[in-house]
Amino acid sequence: MEIVRKHVKAESAILDGEAVAVDENGKPRAFQEILKRFRRKYDVDEKALGIPIQLNLFDIMFLNGKTLIDLPLLERRKALESCVESSVEDSKSICVDKQIITGDLEVVEKIYREALKAGHEGLMIKNPNSFYSPGKRGKNWLKKKPLMETLDLVVVGAEWGFGRRANLIGSYSVACYDPDTSRFMQVGKVGTGLTDEQLKELTEILSGLMEGGEAGGVFAVRPKVVLEIAFEEIQKSPNYDSGFALRFPRFIRIRDDKDPEEADTIQRIGRVYSQQLKRM
Repeated sequence: MEIVRKHVKAESAILDGEAVAVDENGKPRAFQEILKRFRRKYDVDEKALGIPIQLNLFDIMFLNGKTLIDLPLLERRKALESCVESSVEDSKSICVDKQIITGDLEVVEKIYREALKAGHEGLMIKNPNSFYSPGKRGKNWLKKKPLMETLDLVVVGAEWGFGRRANLIGSYSVACYDPDTSRFMQVGKVGTGLTDEQLKELTEILSGLMEGGEAGGVFAVRPKVVLEIAFEEIQKSPNYDSGFALRFPRFIRIRDDKDPEEADTIQRIGRVYSQQLKRM
């Protein structure tokens, strides 16, 4: 990435950060927008202009031949700031993310609300003396974000797992209900939050509901099973016939007490989406 070569003044470095697609006002766009750019095969330069990316740097693990993961966060932060140079204009493309050190809970809450209003998922709370633990946060790094809402959705498709779960159905296409057309409209796929026992139970149930043929381990399912699904956000999406997609969906439970026509409707999906926009 040219912006990194230009503004990171180091012979070698390993940085921790996040690339975020932003709109014309600098607010984060939906996660699908950055995927449109990264998955592009043609007209890459044109797409890059239409979907600008901002690189926010949080941490540094290695600098000029020296490993920094065993240094406290405050010292790593100084090292990061020392090797990243950007003007006010350049900060729209690359910057060291803002850090505030405080023990005042009211200040933390204020920063959190401002982050949500700006379009971010939440904020990270870190112990300033913590070391860097690759691949995990632990008790020294906590993520504060809104509690997940839930929807009752119908399974309309499924996909076999892989590896040790190759004999189990591991992913489920879920849909809301449109009472005006009596159709089930897909809003996403879920494959997290399930125990092995729950996977076995759903495999037994859905294996008897397969419709049509199977292609690449994927098959349609008669709409009979209702699942309660948690999610962090509803986003606009052309990938599903509902026009919406769930971000970070997670299985909660099987709703044995509900018929498919009692699932949440496309109208409710639209209302939740509109309410999200009002909170921003």
